[in-house]
Amino acid sequence: MKRFEKDFSESTHQVSISILIGGAAGLGVGTLEKILSDAFKSSGYYVFCTKEFMSRVRGGSNTTLIRIANFALQAPCWEVDIAVALDALAVEHMKDRYTKSTLLFVDESFSEKDFSTISVAMKESAKKFGSARYVNTYMAGVLFGVFQLEKITLLRSIEKYFQDEEINKEVAELGYETGQKIENITLPKLPNIDIKEVQKLHLMDGTTACGFGFLAGGCNMITAYPMSPSTGVLNFMASMTKEFDISLEQSEDEIASLMMTLGGWYGGARAMTSTSGGGFALMGEALSLSGMTETPAVIYLAQRPGPATGLPTRSEQGDLNLALYSGHGPFPRVLLAPGSLEECINYGYLAFELADKYQIPVIVLSDQYLADTIMMIGDIDFSSYEQRRYTLKSAEDYERYADTANGISPRAIPGFGKGLICAVGDEHDERGQITEEYKMREQMVSKRRRKSDALLKEVIAPICKGDGEIAIIGWGSSRGVIAEALERLDDKRLSHVHFAWIHPLSFEQLRVLDKYKYKIVVENNADAAFADQLKLHDVDVNVKILQSNGFSFFADQLEGMIEESLKELS
Repeated sequence: MKRFEKDFSESTHQVSISILIGGAAGLGVGTLEKILSDAFKSSGYYVFCTKEFMSRVRGGSNTTLIRIANFALQAPCWEVDIAVALDALAVEHMKDRYTKSTLLFVDESFSEKDFSTISVAMKESAKKFGSARYVNTYMAGVLFGVFQLEKITLLRSIEKYFQDEEINKEVAELGYETGQKIENITLPKLPNIDIKEVQKLHLMDGTTACGFGFLAGGCNMITAYPMSPSTGVLNFMASMTKEFDISLEQSEDEIASLMMTLGGWYGGARAMTSTSGGGFALMGEALSLSGMTETPAVIYLAQRPGPATGLPTRSEQGDLNLALYSGHGPFPRVLLAPGSLEECINYGYLAFELADKYQIPVIVLSDQYLADTIMMIGDIDFSSYEQRRYTLKSAEDYERYADTANGISPRAIPGFGKGLICAVGDEHDERGQITEEYKMREQMVSKRRRKSDALLKEVIAPICKGDGEIAIIGWGSSRGVIAEALERLDDKRLSHVHFAWIHPLSFEQLRVLDKYKYKIVVENNADAAFADQLKLHDVDVNVKILQSNGFSFFADQLEGMIEESLKELS
């Protein structure tokens, strides 16, 4: 058997392999992702997985990207080393991501001659076991076989997902034998394994990490209307109801879900709702009710491309302005946008702390890319997340909206104490009684506004890495891809500035940007919403790199975009 590997000059060099798997919904692309990601991790590789899929139950053409490496991965790449087409449509769908050295695995019935094509009897081999649906486990075996990785590791991963179906292991073994027999191909070099360190890590997607963050923040109630890509958080919290006391309600619509969330906080719960842009658009009146009644709320807003239904299963950072300006009348709010699994947990926790302390809505901005991407994370000490409580027992003379120096009134819960707890959507006095008296209106507006002044002291400054004079600025889910793009460029002039605290911005927070001569903002949208926010705070933006095609940024493509943008500065 003749096998070749691409040469790398240094064994310690960072090495990664990218595998793109494509096929129609219903062919088990997602299952193949789960099996291989677990098997590669068990083999000692650092793993990263992300996906793109069409908004249909069956058919179409979906892909999942699996990267393995000898270093921690944090971003997708566009060009791939290996492509696996589970059907003929996938060959065409993935075509733009092939390079001259891409190895393309296809079924013998639709062999492609334009690339380094490897024809495999996928369908016929699967049918030997009674169904063409076994093609995914067959190809898992082929990939492990062609790289001559430990077969037992793959079989153990398959057993995790098909505990009652021994036949899947038999299918994988046949695929493994097939992979071993493939000759005359140039394989990408396998990274060195690091079993000891990799075993300390866990595979997790952004949805699960956010869910753990919300639990760390004391969430004990969630009510939501399902809407991709936010539904995963609702499902995760549902799965946790056996371990935690969580009240869960699938509401009739998004308006009801946020109203129920406010009712939960009013009654003493720590409540949240999850939605996407179209659902959040319906929540404007309830968001204003949170502002007027000073009732806390946590909203998980997983963004997807609009307007309207847009691309319902794709990704975009397109809802920043929606989150910033929804609701009628001014009231304080906080916007948080995590960009890593650790930040998903940390800011999920922080959302509940801030909402409770300041009696305001806190919006956690995610997107389809962050929600569905699988990365690696170490152990988390959840005992370090202190859940503080900011409610009190009311006295008979209790005033719900007492005018305080920082604008934060003592918050009591109905039935806990002797006081009367009034909350109304109209303007009110300090007791909570409706009023139209103009002086009281001015007093209450001023009281609510003072909370914004206090919030500015909580603002978390952006993370700055590098000593270069050119800042590459991103927010939210772009953190990992910008980081890898800058590693690829290896240009000492470049520094990475990552924002996870999006609003309110303070001049103290933004002062760190003063040291940079040039500022390039990277946003996964068409309107440069965050760049506009920086401009409103007197931060000059020299170049904007924008993308709104439904994909997240890819590290190799962003590398070229940044390199091209540097020409505008010379």
